[in-house]
Amino acid sequence: MREYYYEMVYILRPTMTDEEIEKGIERVNSYVERYNGKVLKIDRWGKRQLAYPINDYEKGYYVLEYIYTTDRDFVKNMENFFRINEDVIRFLVFRLKPSEVKKLKESLSKEKEGVAVNG
Repeated sequence: MREYYYEMVYILRPTMTDEEIEKGIERVNSYVERYNGKVLKIDRWGKRQLAYPINDYEKGYYVLEYIYTTDRDFVKNMENFFRINEDVIRFLVFRLKPSEVKKLKESLSKEKEGVAVNG
């Protein structure tokens, strides 16, 4: 079975409260799992200025996630989910190169080691 690693960036509406943002991220992650994916890392960038207005929004809440899956249809399914989700104003999903996968695995193992030492 072939392994796929993806980097997924999406922008949530800036009008959402912190609680709604957390629920939105949880909802995205539940769909990642529903489509046979596994969230490896979540990086919350927070509210940032958009390069140009999107749906009359000047700002958005950025989220970056690293995903592992063995499902070839993962991207298509996630894109369909993002298109019907009104909380997401923009998204981008792309596959990581083998060299990037190696760096990701190294950084994840370093984080685990850091948690084991500190924990």
